Amino acid sequence: MIRAPLLPLLPLLLLAFAPADERRHGADSPDRGLPRAAAPLAPYHADPEHLLNRIFRCCWLARLTPAEVGAVLPREGAHELSEGWVHDKRAGGAGDERWFGGDGRQLPRERFEAEEQAQLLAALEALDEAALAPLRARAELAVLFQHDLLRVALRLEDSGANPTLIPALRKAARELALPAEELRKLPSTLAGVDLGPQVAAALAAPESSPYREVLRRSTRLFDAERTLLWSRVWLAHPDGVEALAALLPEARGEQGAPTAPLGLRAVLVQGIVALDAEGRACATPLVVDVRTQTLSNRAPLALDNPSFTRDGIDFELHQLEREALRTGAVAARFRRIDPDDQDLFRDYGTLKHTTYRAQCALCHRNTDTPEPELGGFPILRPHARAQLASSGEERLRLAESQAQRYFDALAERR
Repeated sequence: MIRAPLLPLLPLLLLAFAPADERRHGADSPDRGLPRAAAPLAPYHADPEHLLNRIFRCCWLARLTPAEVGAVLPREGAHELSEGWVHDKRAGGAGDERWFGGDGRQLPRERFEAEEQAQLLAALEALDEAALAPLRARAELAVLFQHDLLRVALRLEDSGANPTLIPALRKAARELALPAEELRKLPSTLAGVDLGPQVAAALAAPESSPYREVLRRSTRLFDAERTLLWSRVWLAHPDGVEALAALLPEARGEQGAPTAPLGLRAVLVQGIVALDAEGRACATPLVVDVRTQTLSNRAPLALDNPSFTRDGIDFELHQLEREALRTGAVAARFRRIDPDDQDLFRDYGTLKHTTYRAQCALCHRNTDTPEPELGGFPILRPHARAQLASSGEERLRLAESQAQRYFDALAERR
């Protein structure tokens, strides 16, 4: 059962102006990182009860029962790390119902009950020029809101739920479409933001950076037809650019997968592919997700291994906060995720409540894997076909072509 807040709620009124960190459970809570109650959200207007914010809250915040619960959650009791720990879970039940979502992570609702659908449909139909004024005044917010609507429409199509809502979501998204030239001139959401030396070095000019962008054959997790996001990856080898090139398939030929050296680093950046005024896909400078990865050690899996995965691989995860973008709070624009923060993840179509530490380690770990030599860098698998980028535009154009397939299908359904 899913319940989402659309109409004014007492908790929202009481907490309307609570600091952002009070809207999530803290480190001392068994629900660390999850939203507190019906969290007050004001991503698109200062008034949490503005129509834009109520639509966002309905689509991106829900109280639900996860299908699966990870064994690493504090309320599951002590969990001893051993091989296979990332897979330990149980089926979710009524006692596992929690609030999930909110600002930050890009995970929309999957279905709406009949009453919720009626409320959301009425809210979407009420989006007149007065209601849209905050978005007309800030192009970045218009792009974000359009992205939020389209992601919900995509997910409803995938789940086969609430077909009545999908045309209304698409119609509102089209209303917010901007000319491509305006979209490309938007300021980057990374402008003025300090996410640490790894990110700064990756985004620096190649002649001043050890990082090089690497193209790859990526999984559906990075297919813009499904995510409406572009993604770019930069790698840095501890021994320099020539050593990095030697790791890639073109240099290795038939030698198979290489061995990742200690100190190998990666930076992943993802940003929005918007629908422009001509119905075309346009890769924008609006970054929503930044991740770094480092192979720090190859010590055994253990609680006292200081790395993110507890077996040698370190991550830093940063997610855009829409409200901070609206208010101009540059230092708070990206939230750094703690390894033990919790969230709702979609594993193979199944909603699972677990920690970021456990979720990241599913694909990136040194132990209990047939490819320990890769050091948690699947981009080095031969079938990923990793190669150095030449222009820096390749992944942006690829994402546009992928997203265009969805936008073309959308146009046919007018």
